[in-house]
Amino acid sequence: MIINRSNIETQPADAAGVAAKITSRVRRRPGHWTKDTLDAESPSPLSATKPKKNTSSRRRRRPVVHKNKQQQLCDDDYSSSASTASTVSASLSSSDTSSCQELENFNTNLLTKQPTKIKRTNAAHHKSTKTKQKNKKSPSSPKEIQIPTELTPEEKSRYIALDAEMVGVGPHGQHSRLARITLANYDGECIYDTLVQVLETVTDYRTFVSGITAKDLEEGGSAVPFEECRSHVLSLIQDKIVIGHGLKNDFRVLGISHPWYYTRDTAKYEPFMKVDPTGEKDFIPKKLKVLAKDKLGLVIQEEGVPHCPLEDAVAALELYKKHRCKWEKAMSYKMEKTKEITKC
Repeated sequence: MIINRSNIETQPADAAGVAAKITSRVRRRPGHWTKDTLDAESPSPLSATKPKKNTSSRRRRRPVVHKNKQQQLCDDDYSSSASTASTVSASLSSSDTSSCQELENFNTNLLTKQPTKIKRTNAAHHKSTKTKQKNKKSPSSPKEIQIPTELTPEEKSRYIALDAEMVGVGPHGQHSRLARITLANYDGECIYDTLVQVLETVTDYRTFVSGITAKDLEEGGSAVPFEECRSHVLSLIQDKIVIGHGLKNDFRVLGISHPWYYTRDTAKYEPFMKVDPTGEKDFIPKKLKVLAKDKLGLVIQEEGVPHCPLEDAVAALELYKKHRCKWEKAMSYKMEKTKEITKC
């Protein structure tokens, strides 16, 4: 507040009153000036002018801008790059005109480029991904297996058809024993056919199916001992492909085993099987006479007539020969898969 000293000097008698009035006015807030506080009888030049707020001494607070740490780092990098570029341009001011022009273009691109976020990647993850892609082999096309349609005499000698007839022993003849065995070559010619002696007491000859009677198995007849028959059959089928229907039962009564890849059983070949109506299994085998009638048009195992083992063996052989190419392709695929599994 400015005080006019000339008025105070001209009125020495009222100096104390003027000072009191000035002090009371100064202590009041600027926004609360009223007329009753002024002395109407002794007007003062101080009342002529209304005091104003003194805002020059106040400090203004700048607004605080909160930035993301990562964005702030990018801005710092951006500013440092710009300052570096300006320093380089100042140091190269004495160079030729072409270099200065390139530098100006660089500065322009740098200043106009927006700061980008830094994306961090895991080097180990990329390395493992590349390794997996490198080790991953491209799928190779399956090899086409060529099966010859015609066989040479040497290849035909590798095939033997087999069928056995059995009798029953034990209570109600529920256990089967070998009574007759027949083997044929690839051309359907019989190479071995004999009756076999049964050491146990036969309780059911199953004559209506097997055609075997008690007279056929008497001692001193044409029946050969079981061990002799077994050893001869083993020598014939060794390293040979055996064809038949229900070979599992035939091998069991013979007491022998044969490699699965040398076995062609028409009862186990899936295209020859049917869906199980009971649902216990996926597929069940068809009867040989049904397959012979449907696939070959042959009539075998007629009602009331005993089965002929040679006829049954030849029927199974003809079924195989008709579907040999497809069957052998399936067997080759299974053998290759088995080799891959055993290698692992």
